Amino acid sequence: MATPDIGGRDNPWLAIPAEDYEGHMASPEVGQLQVLSELFGEAYRELRPARVAALGCATGNGFEHIDPQITSQVVGVDINPRYLEIARTRFAQRLPGLQLLAEDLTTCELAAAAFELVSATLVFEYLQPAPLLSRIADWLAPAGTLAAVLQLPGDACAQVTPTKFRSLECLAPVMRLVDPEEFLAAAAAAGLAVYRAREVPLPGGKRFLAVMLKPTPH
Repeated sequence: MATPDIGGRDNPWLAIPAEDYEGHMASPEVGQLQVLSELFGEAYRELRPARVAALGCATGNGFEHIDPQITSQVVGVDINPRYLEIARTRFAQRLPGLQLLAEDLTTCELAAAAFELVSATLVFEYLQPAPLLSRIADWLAPAGTLAAVLQLPGDACAQVTPTKFRSLECLAPVMRLVDPEEFLAAAAAAGLAVYRAREVPLPGGKRFLAVMLKPTPH
């Protein structure tokens, strides 16, 4: 099934309070907030990028790893402005190069060839991967890296794990897991080649695919 684009005012992410999002993602049965922060930190420490774009950055999970002595520009994009206000409160003083954009990833405009690291965490499940990968390829510096995280299918797992944070249930009808082979084929068509990929186990039996891609030489 094709992944829907859920941009605009009807995007269900606009209806999820930040405290529900963070509570759900950090709950013991989900355990994703901590894992995603560490995956971002691993990529950041390896690449030491001067410029970072974080797509679907929400409240800034992972930004605690950014060193302002290394990174002069951090652009965070999320459709929910309330999430970004929390990120701004938490990180703007420590990261003077922080710019937060409340925009739809299908239409936002970022500078071409501008970023040594683009992070895209659990966003391809809600958008058509191929067009977004093409846009990311344009935003990457020639030696830049896309660090993407996909949720892999689990035979006995609900796509959205039930927790006490019921507002997250609105995501179930619109979330579509991305086939890794189709994702990598779309990445290749966008001029991005796999640099590294690994599976990451999660509580409850779910798994992430953490994949790093770089522009192919012309």
